[in-house]
Amino acid sequence: MLQRFKNFKPILYFLKHKIKFTLLFSVLFFYWLCLPPQLFNSPCSTVLVDEKNELIAAQIAKDGQWRFPQSDSVPIKFTKCITIFEDEYFYKHPGINPFSILKSIKRNITSNKIKSGGSTITMQVARMMRHNQHRTYFQKIIEILLAIRIECSYKKSSILNLYASNAPFGSNVVGLQAAAWRYFGRDATKLTWAESALLAVLPNSPSLIYPGKNQTALLKKRNRLLKKLVDKNVIDNATYNLSLQEDLPQKPFPIPQIAPHLLSRCIIQNGSAKLFYSTINKNLQIQITNLLNKHIQNLSANQINNACAIVAETETGNVLAYVGNSYALKNEHQNFVDVANSPRSTGSILKPFLYAFMLNENKILPNSLLEDVPTQIGSYGPKNFNLTYDGLVPANQAIARSLNVPAVKMLKEYGAEKFHYRLKQLGFKTFTKPTTHYGLSLILGGGEATLWDVCGAYASMGRALITYNNVRNKYATNNYYSLNYLKNNNSQKVKATQTTDLLGVASIWSTFNAMTELLRPQDYVGWMQFLSKNKIAWKTGTSFGFRDAWAVGLNAKYTVAIWVGNADGEGRPDLTGTSCAAPLMFSIFNILPQKIWFTKPTSDFIKLKVCKQSGYKANSICPDVILQDVKVGAEKTSQCPFHKLIHLDETKQYRVNSNCYPVNKMQHMPWFVISPTQEYFFKQHSFFYKPLPNYLLGCNSELSIYQLDIIYPREGFKIYVPIDQSGKRSTCILKATHKNNNATLFWHLDGEYISSTQKYHQLSILPSTGKHTLVITDSEGESRECRFEVIEKNK
Repeated sequence: MLQRFKNFKPILYFLKHKIKFTLLFSVLFFYWLCLPPQLFNSPCSTVLVDEKNELIAAQIAKDGQWRFPQSDSVPIKFTKCITIFEDEYFYKHPGINPFSILKSIKRNITSNKIKSGGSTITMQVARMMRHNQHRTYFQKIIEILLAIRIECSYKKSSILNLYASNAPFGSNVVGLQAAAWRYFGRDATKLTWAESALLAVLPNSPSLIYPGKNQTALLKKRNRLLKKLVDKNVIDNATYNLSLQEDLPQKPFPIPQIAPHLLSRCIIQNGSAKLFYSTINKNLQIQITNLLNKHIQNLSANQINNACAIVAETETGNVLAYVGNSYALKNEHQNFVDVANSPRSTGSILKPFLYAFMLNENKILPNSLLEDVPTQIGSYGPKNFNLTYDGLVPANQAIARSLNVPAVKMLKEYGAEKFHYRLKQLGFKTFTKPTTHYGLSLILGGGEATLWDVCGAYASMGRALITYNNVRNKYATNNYYSLNYLKNNNSQKVKATQTTDLLGVASIWSTFNAMTELLRPQDYVGWMQFLSKNKIAWKTGTSFGFRDAWAVGLNAKYTVAIWVGNADGEGRPDLTGTSCAAPLMFSIFNILPQKIWFTKPTSDFIKLKVCKQSGYKANSICPDVILQDVKVGAEKTSQCPFHKLIHLDETKQYRVNSNCYPVNKMQHMPWFVISPTQEYFFKQHSFFYKPLPNYLLGCNSELSIYQLDIIYPREGFKIYVPIDQSGKRSTCILKATHKNNNATLFWHLDGEYISSTQKYHQLSILPSTGKHTLVITDSEGESRECRFEVIEKNK
């Protein structure tokens, strides 16, 4: 039996040591796992810094503390101060300092209470990560074990960073960066030795020593630390003496809120409790904020209370300034709303895009004449802003003068559905409804867009032009993208490999040239000086009901976009892009440096013979032809439709035909021929226009050239007739025109003759409510007919 036991003895010995080894391994394993992956889980403030890492906005943490996200490093001055004050052997010990602990135990026993803990910086990190448990010997043992464990996983610089980011600095201030801004109003890297020393002594007793209170105790502690610094040759005597003269802070500084709306945008798009490195230029942001607020103060007399502005680099799309709304002390006008990110009616701000696409697809040339007469398209009747018409107007002038009727006619020719799709390609995200919802009103503010998207789309056009010229006439693969307000965004990396793009550079160049010809706002006294020195392409827009005023301008360096109005959508008289938004845009351009214009992309242009009068590609009979720079492919555009051969008698005073005049005596001449309605308006504005000569007596007019037309009402018009308080209805003024000034016109309404006119073909009538048919006939038998509807409208 004894022999059997002896045989099991080696096995028992093995099992005994295996159990010890297993227990030891388990203890070490759990000790290694005792440290969480993230030492601190307290909520952080959301912080926004500019391109130079200067604070421009911050939002307090969810627990009501100013606790900034952990930074990459600790400033050298604070590092020296905190290690000398709290832990002189920080870089030498393994997380604990046995001599300090023994000295603290002796001091505590002598005083019969806990006076000090001998904690190293690493042990303080362990205590803070456990939410500052009560100071007991048991807790001290836990801190020692955690401190050693922390030293195994973290570098000394990381441990110091953890301490600096989570140490309490009094009141609701946690962390070095928050303390630097709250107590000194600047970044921790810019603190003096005296300021760094002050912050180094604060975590030791944050509840007792607080700036603005206990000034004597705080001053003594700071100065004792400064004395240590000079004794250890960290600072020289001159620095020491100057530091002693520095005053203590009296009360906390407010956290800068230079870009509060951009901070809100960051939180919405990227989440909170983060440090955002933006592309904002702090000084420019402050300047533009001041300009915008001053501008709104001037407009407030007209109860216009809100505005926003964005300034971006054209080539990169980086946002340099973002003012989401004007400032008001009590936010009484919804000034907290980020209007720059709010969809608003676009007014005329989209017209240059349509012009560019029409050029790009060879539907027009830059100066092609467009019809500008009273128009009714189905139930839609667009009108020009000033309620006047030109009859015909060059396309580039229609853009420069922001005429509505030519824009609607361009959109009808181009196609509303296609233009709707192109806008999405340009980066507009708010046109989410079907094209039928917007119809032709899309070009006049029938849809809504954000200032962000408007600025981004214009900047993208400029970027396409810049990159094409910079990379040997190749298009980048990603010219059209949204603006960017954060650093290290890869969206602006350009790869220029394409031979085509959404818009050709010649079309963009021609569009920008048309946008330089806009009439500057008369009430902006500085625009003449601005115009003499700088060149920008710019456009304004005004929504229906005077609710939104837009202005956007760009050159090869900057794109500036402005919105002015009321956040609640209230319209105000004279709230227009030209009078309210453009002056602010010019003021901003005046403070921007490096104002450079785009380089002309000569390789994308060709010379084309163009009719000087019509702006179309010249036909064989156009009398005045010029060579014009047009985009490659523009030779496919249609020829001049206005110049036609007419037949005159020998005196060249009357038109004739073969039925009434010998063919061998006829004089054949090219003539600029337009419709009677176009002529009615065009001859009032054109110097070169000559009406067609009258027919020789006995010669009948050619049916191919109409003599008569109805100006008002047009086919399908709805006429709203005001009714005053007494019930009296206003009259309607009907208008017609005839190419023969001596013609007599006979007017019929609903089949009944009502009157005749000579020379001035206007007639005042009082039609009944409902649908009517108007027929006008001349003495030669030519007639015109239109149907319209009369609707009563109470005043």
